[in-house]
Parts: sequence; C-alpha cells; structure tokens
Amino acid sequence: MRSIIFLAAAALLAGCATSQPGTNVSAIPSDRQLAYGQKLPGSAEIVVTRDEGWFAGGGCYVAVLIDGQLSARIDVGERAVFYVPAGRRIIGMSGDASGQGLCAMQVGQPLKETSTRVDSGEVQRFRISGDTNGLDIRPSST
Repeated sequence: MRSIIFLAAAALLAGCATSQPGTNVSAIPSDRQLAYGQKLPGSAEIVVTRDEGWFAGGGCYVAVLIDGQLSARIDVGERAVFYVPAGRRIIGMSGDASGQGLCAMQVGQPLKETSTRVDSGEVQRFRISGDTNGLDIRPSST
C-alpha cells in the first residue's frame, strides 16, 4: 500500500513541471514591453519565452529584467524580444511588483539571474520554466 501511495505521489510531482509552449506563442502586448523594444543598428536580440502550465505561476506576470532594469511583464505562454547593445548582459526574472493582490507580493518568485555575452546581430534565447522548486530563467535552444 505504501509503495502505491509513493508511486502516485511521484507521478503527480513529475507531471507538475511546466511545458514549453507550442509554435503558437504570442508576443507580449506593447504596453508590457517596457524597454529594449526598438531594434537599433549594432544591437543583439534576446528572446525570452515563458512556459505554460500550473507551475509556470499562472495568474501572475513575471518581471523580466535586463541589466537590472525592468524590461517587460510577461504572462504564461508568451514571448518577449529585446534589442540590446552588444556586450555582457545580465538577464533576470522575478515576481511582478506591479501586479495585483498576491502577485505584487512576489510569493515564490525571487530574483533569479543569468549572464550572457551577445554580439551585434546575434540572437540568444532564454526560457522561464518552473517545477516544485519555483520559476527559473535559463538559456534555451528554442
């Protein structure tokens, strides 16, 4: 009996991870693109996609930060494109302090960052995904 309960719990937790959105990922609305939305000569492109699923923090936006600057508010299953100056960049995500109710408290969404170096004309992709440990942002091949 204990082994059945253990297997059921393991199956439930394994199914709790987020899933990568399909090909119909929607771009964030322009009113939630707060910085780096205009392509400039010599810029690099950073694409951030947020997963779908319950553990993706549904119901609350996630703040996307570039070099510490709030650059977008992104929802589940959305994608944001940023045109940044070439060089070393810090890409981060956290709870959305501009959200409503509990979302503004940033519960379970502490600041998480990763660094990268981008060259002029280069495209780099990042993915916001989650599991029972919360949301995270990492480099992605898609």
